[in-house]
Amino acid sequence: MDRQVLVRPSRSRSTPRTCRVGAGVLGWLLVVGLLLAGCAGRETVRRSADEWLNLGRDQFARGKYKKAESAFNRMLEQHPQDRRRAEALLGLAESLFRDKRYEEAKFQYRRFLDLYPTHAEADTAQFHIAMSAFQRMKSVDRDQTITQEALQEFQRLVQSYPRSPLLEQAKQKLAACRERLASAEFYVGRFYYKKGAYTAAAGRFDGLLRAYPEVSFADEALFLLGDTYTRNEKPQEATAAFDELLKRYPQSPYASNAKARLASLR
Repeated sequence: MDRQVLVRPSRSRSTPRTCRVGAGVLGWLLVVGLLLAGCAGRETVRRSADEWLNLGRDQFARGKYKKAESAFNRMLEQHPQDRRRAEALLGLAESLFRDKRYEEAKFQYRRFLDLYPTHAEADTAQFHIAMSAFQRMKSVDRDQTITQEALQEFQRLVQSYPRSPLLEQAKQKLAACRERLASAEFYVGRFYYKKGAYTAAAGRFDGLLRAYPEVSFADEALFLLGDTYTRNEKPQEATAAFDELLKRYPQSPYASNAKARLASLR
């Protein structure tokens, strides 16, 4: 006779309902607690305009530029009608500039000029807009878009604020920008020269001399221009380049070689 195997129903392992309800309530309370803690952490400290300005100035003087930025920002947020907003905005821009966050600084200086174009510190803001680009200029073997930007901003200062005490500094930086742009052209010209691409090299040397005749290496550029024309079998153009070198830079270390080249061309 076959033995029957009785299968007992397994006991349910599910959590009792009362426990499930308790866990749900506990979880809900935990979520609420976290939300309340987050809100408390984001609570904005309110201070008077004087307090924020003084804090910003103090932190700036201590070289703590991020804290100064925060204080000036709070003043601007909490006191939108205060008559010293211009001071706070300029302090914010200068804090960013000192912290080497030049793109952000440029934005805030531009904002300052848009809001207060006739302010006594408008020339300072324009100078630092230019300097924000100047500090980011790349080496001569890289793209010079930022150098062009710095050049234009310094030119704007010279044209718009001819009586600014920053005028001489702006002119010096303007000359440095021009030197950098000319150096970039010279770098490309020498590259073509070394490769034997004399037509392309001559175009670069001639272009930079026309655009930046005052650069410190103009004598070398003139000599290489004359030599490039010689190698490209253009004796008339080569003669003109060597003559210009001797006329403008008679004491140049390239002068004796230029004289020898002229003798061979005539």
